[in-house]
Amino acid sequence: MRSRVKRIFRNVNDGLDLIVFMNAVEPHIDLSFFYATGITDGLFESCGAWLTPDGGCEVTTSALEEEAAKEADLPLHVFRTRDENLTLMKARLRGHRRIGINAMELTYHMFSRLRKLAPRNATFVDISEAVVRTRVVKDETEIGLVQKACDVASRAFEDLLPFIRPGVKESDVAAELAYRMQRRGATGPSFRTIVGSGPNGAEPHYTAGPRKLRRGDLVVIDFGAMCDMYCSDITRTVVLGKASDEQRRMYATVARAQAAALRKMRPGGRGNAVDAAARELIDRGPYKGRFIHGLGHSIGLAVHDGDALNPSSTTVLKQNMIFTNEPGVYVPGFGGVRIEDDVLITRSGPRYMTTAPREFFEL
Repeated sequence: MRSRVKRIFRNVNDGLDLIVFMNAVEPHIDLSFFYATGITDGLFESCGAWLTPDGGCEVTTSALEEEAAKEADLPLHVFRTRDENLTLMKARLRGHRRIGINAMELTYHMFSRLRKLAPRNATFVDISEAVVRTRVVKDETEIGLVQKACDVASRAFEDLLPFIRPGVKESDVAAELAYRMQRRGATGPSFRTIVGSGPNGAEPHYTAGPRKLRRGDLVVIDFGAMCDMYCSDITRTVVLGKASDEQRRMYATVARAQAAALRKMRPGGRGNAVDAAARELIDRGPYKGRFIHGLGHSIGLAVHDGDALNPSSTTVLKQNMIFTNEPGVYVPGFGGVRIEDDVLITRSGPRYMTTAPREFFEL
């Protein structure tokens, strides 16, 4: 993982002599800890990764996580009590004067502890933006893990299709999909599965409730698999029975918008221009103003991995970035349509990593 550590320091370029990724307790776990160490299992509460400009990385870990930490093949410092952890932290901070922290993921309580243990003349520097810039460009190992998560989720959706029928509850569809993903090799869902049927599909962040699916419903299914801590994120929209003209029009509009955005997802493209390609197409028709969120987000260790494609995005796309492409149309009281895929930016252009069928299924 030395190359990842060195990339972080290059993106900071601020004379740092130490970077600390410090975890608190779940859910306040900094995924950059796992990025820097390469560890792909375990929780690592109150554990830290200690990075140096030469690419070095040491890990302070509880005895609870010691076996998982060994997979990193890094210097380990194991603690069994809170006091032992404080002693190890103080030793790692000793002699350092300019220390980088990932403030977006660091709790105030843990920062206060670091500040108290550090030398009196030490300065702490927030390197959150540099961490995002580093993690948004994936290395080959990361691309392989995201691809695995995409493959698992894509195949699980195909397995799920016969289960989607009138009378089945939204929550049952979500549970069945999670089961299918784990049968395919996922460690679990990468987020709470969304199954929005009928009018519930008009809420982009609806989850899955007790409503039973009905004939004629549009059903928005937003899901993802986690494999070795890396995530996928897919949305498919189906209809139960024969689609109405309005439902077909909505789906066709979103499909065209997704294709328009995909054409812009090339190295050198700007995030706001990618979003505009989809948004302008939707706004030219009867669904103007019904695309109510950004086009997409980066994905990796986190489902929302720090960067985004939206109207205010100044991101310049680079090779080996992975973003979702997920335009949608939402009509309150009627339903919604969203189509979402994970896209790898390659030297020659965009490539879909998710392969679940994109046709408009009439089930």
